[in-house]
Amino acid sequence: MTDAAPRRRRGLILASSVVALGLVVVGLLGWRARSAAPAQAATTLTLVTVSTQTLSQTVSASGTITPKTQSNLRFGSPGTVSSVSVKVGDQVAVGQPVAAIDPTDLQTAVGLAQANVNAAYANLSTVQSSTSATSAQLAAANSQVAAANAKLAAARSARDAATLTSPIAGTVAQVGIAVGDQVAGGGTSSAGSGGAGGSAASGSTGGQIVVITTDAWTVSTSVSSADIAQLKPGLQAQILPTGARQTVFGTVGTVGVVATTSGGVASFPVTINVTGSPKGLYAGASATVSIVTREVADALVVPTAAVRTEGGQTVVTKAVGDQRVTTPVQIGMVQGQLTQVTSGLAEGDQVVVETRGSGPGGQSTGTRTRGAGQGSGGQGGGFQPGQGGFQPGQGGAPQPPTGAGP
Repeated sequence: MTDAAPRRRRGLILASSVVALGLVVVGLLGWRARSAAPAQAATTLTLVTVSTQTLSQTVSASGTITPKTQSNLRFGSPGTVSSVSVKVGDQVAVGQPVAAIDPTDLQTAVGLAQANVNAAYANLSTVQSSTSATSAQLAAANSQVAAANAKLAAARSARDAATLTSPIAGTVAQVGIAVGDQVAGGGTSSAGSGGAGGSAASGSTGGQIVVITTDAWTVSTSVSSADIAQLKPGLQAQILPTGARQTVFGTVGTVGVVATTSGGVASFPVTINVTGSPKGLYAGASATVSIVTREVADALVVPTAAVRTEGGQTVVTKAVGDQRVTTPVQIGMVQGQLTQVTSGLAEGDQVVVETRGSGPGGQSTGTRTRGAGQGSGGQGGGFQPGQGGFQPGQGGAPQPPTGAGP
């Protein structure tokens, strides 16, 4: 009997220790389970006032600024350059001489052509005075005179072309000849941007001297086959030259119908006519172009984040007093963070934008959205989920309902 009591006590102590150890293990497992559970995503509800704005859809592309008119000057006759009277950057007037070739050989050709004309007239006079001349001989003599006169006119024209003059008023953009150079004939060509003249900045102009206008510009760009159907002449465009802060404006001038393909991608040429004579544009500089393909003035807009689909309907959550009401809407144009509402809401209504975050403190991972008008009702109260509806707050911070406990 004496040994049995201690054994019972030792058994009770051992059982108590096992139970305590089991509780500790269960407690540790529960703590680990709570620690491993992901942090519940926090939700921020913001009130935004429905407002009106002008929405637009655009096609964007990059392009090159080119002069409206460009003249590629070339001597009409071959010869040796005897003078060059301009340099790059000089201003020239219509008809101003810019270079010349040695006219000696050309003047000699004029003298020879004149002698041939004189001989042809002498022969015609002889035939006409002969009583035995036939009509065929008379016709041949007249033909010789006409041919000689044509050659004389060509020789004079070539002599006059020994002096190269500018057909337009503008700025010298390129000088590709120097005194002593041998040049071939070809004649001057003038064209608008994108025409036969090409780009003065490219170096492949075909002109011995290039003159461009600097008071009228175009932008040469291209668009993909996915965008070409949206474009037509007359559409408005915004142009931002690379490195510039000031946007200039223009209109679509031409839309190409034949694509060029590079790397399996087709692109269509488009020319934008710059409006007016803005400063700070340079031939060959790059620019970003946004062509407005559609515009809606005074569109009723809400944040795109406020729009969702429920039960096959497009809806928003509208704030009515301190209640949230799911409201069906019809939408129109979508421009980034703004969506046009064509029915279901009125200007001044307020809708709820829900932003979800994660982690302690509910840091938002969504896009911050704000309405265009923060005036009427736009103080940005917050909804308190599960606490009885919307409570007006200041600065968008949620406020607990009156009488709510901690």
